[in-house]
Amino acid sequence: MTLKNSLLISFAAITLFAAAAEAYIVPGGSRPGPAPIPDVGPGFPGDFGPGGDFGPAPIPAPGYPGDDFGNGGGYGRQERKVIYLNRRVNNETLHLRQLAGIGENYRGYVVESVEAEFRSSGYNTEVILLTDGRREESVYSPQGSVLLRPQYRAVLGEDIRTLQLEIRGNAQLESVTVNLREQDSYNPPGRPERTIDVPLYVNRRLYGNDRLDLGMYLDMNRYRGYRIQAIEIDANAVYNVALMDLLINGFNQGQTIQVDRYGRRQTVYPQNAVIGQSASSIVLYTRGDLDVRGVTLKLSRR
Repeated sequence: MTLKNSLLISFAAITLFAAAAEAYIVPGGSRPGPAPIPDVGPGFPGDFGPGGDFGPAPIPAPGYPGDDFGNGGGYGRQERKVIYLNRRVNNETLHLRQLAGIGENYRGYVVESVEAEFRSSGYNTEVILLTDGRREESVYSPQGSVLLRPQYRAVLGEDIRTLQLEIRGNAQLESVTVNLREQDSYNPPGRPERTIDVPLYVNRRLYGNDRLDLGMYLDMNRYRGYRIQAIEIDANAVYNVALMDLLINGFNQGQTIQVDRYGRRQTVYPQNAVIGQSASSIVLYTRGDLDVRGVTLKLSRR
């Protein structure tokens, strides 16, 4: 037998032995399988989902009214309703809700401002923003862009129903834009109610046993349903001392207030006083001579 034949026989024997040995290997026994996927548990706030590196980003929680982020942050959805006119107006009142298509589906929206774009206007032409026929803000001889704002809260369907722009005189009016904001009704527990200040411009001197009806200085229909959180009275006695009693619907609110000549601000906190319901009459009774410079009502929505 030659050396070449010997090598071929030896190689064949080795191949046969390896094949026989492989036939006795149990699947899944000694041969390593794929690496297991580690259980990393839940991720941490601010990561990208389970495991910290994969998965969808977490959905942020809603914000709070008045925060600095857009997630329910008290500012609400804003809308701009533009009315294109491009014509001359002369002693005309524009009904903005009708022209802009602001219907009942906008109930609860706040009118933040009205912007009018003028190309020109006549001498002493006056532009007035009206809510329910009440004068809010005005400007004379408008040129270019003019921004008018309601003086107090103007919620459609709650505080006001009509919105008008009155032009006294003549002007070339290009467009009018009504800026609206949806109210954010989210009120997290533990947060105080929002209040608004409604000043009453009284500036009256009262003599002896006198009576001052504060309802004459307040638009009851506009603030119907608002709760009176507090009433601040800015007054001083003319001579030495004067006395005041605040009555709501005929019931005395707190103790008699003593006012001296130095005029410190006095605050009364009514109990369950809702304008138009349990507070349809707000009267100040005085004894002695005193000057009432102003009264401020702090109101909140129920």
